Amino acid sequence: MTLQDPNVLVPAQKKFILIEDFKRYGKRYGIDYHFPQYPKGATTPVAVLQGDVEEMTLGSGISLTQSDVLVLEPYETFSSHESPLYMLVVLEGHVVVSHYGQQYSIHSGMTFATRLSSHHAMTVRHVAGHKLRTLSLGVYPGEAWHSSLLSALLQEWQFSNTPPLTWHVPDYLLVGLARAQHDSGTGVARQLIIEGLIMQLLGQGLHQQQIALKPGALALRCEHQRLENIRKLLEQSPEKEYSLNGLAQQAAMSASSLRSKFRLAYGCTIFDFLRDCRLALAHRYLLEGHSVQQAAWMSGYQHATNFSTAFRRRYGIPPVDIRRPR
Repeated sequence: MTLQDPNVLVPAQKKFILIEDFKRYGKRYGIDYHFPQYPKGATTPVAVLQGDVEEMTLGSGISLTQSDVLVLEPYETFSSHESPLYMLVVLEGHVVVSHYGQQYSIHSGMTFATRLSSHHAMTVRHVAGHKLRTLSLGVYPGEAWHSSLLSALLQEWQFSNTPPLTWHVPDYLLVGLARAQHDSGTGVARQLIIEGLIMQLLGQGLHQQQIALKPGALALRCEHQRLENIRKLLEQSPEKEYSLNGLAQQAAMSASSLRSKFRLAYGCTIFDFLRDCRLALAHRYLLEGHSVQQAAWMSGYQHATNFSTAFRRRYGIPPVDIRRPR
């Protein structure tokens, strides 16, 4: 199937994506889903996402899914099928990916690339209340690779055997991907634009892989691991008090280096990230039935007023409007 086939482009018409829709999607792509607030096999129609999801198959045989959604219920995906190359681009929002025993925090403007295997499941965690615009693509066994250039890329990718990679997408390419996602046209022009953008993205991925294989890459990976340890600390215990100097000491670098390198690695300042983690924790406490003051205190805020202001700015509604699901 190619983009020239009118049946390939499938823009979603409905605004709510239910658990039942996820089950059908999982059968097509070999993905299992876990909804922590609902038992497996639940038959109640539950809306998990609100927005649009578009699936297509490019002329080269790449399967592409574009999503522009609001996450209404927390969920996790477990993908254990085979693919020599898989990429996830986050245009807006934040997801956490676990693969090959490592955890990766993918923020706006970042790409995650890996090799999928039935022996190493990839897990992606989505947090309720987050706006999410993503693009995911994969090449799957049995699909026709019509592009000799893509075949050559896959050979290089598999031969190098590099671990999963994350990198920042160049601004010019981000703008193009975002524009193509919002373009409602289905003509040949849009098909060519999308195909060209994906080829540029793949080229960037191969370039990043080549950088990772250079002699100095090991030191960079060690530095990234220290940054990742700080990120995990903030994400897992956001309610605690932190100072830049204290975090820098744990990361074995200066405060100015931690500040600049954290922002370069994750696309936000270290304390903006901490704030988002605290608000996500407070959001969960509110859903569990805690009061605004309790949620503020348990998530690291000393003053409920400051918490309410930050919460409204992040979620668009005051925390008092959050209600426990029935």
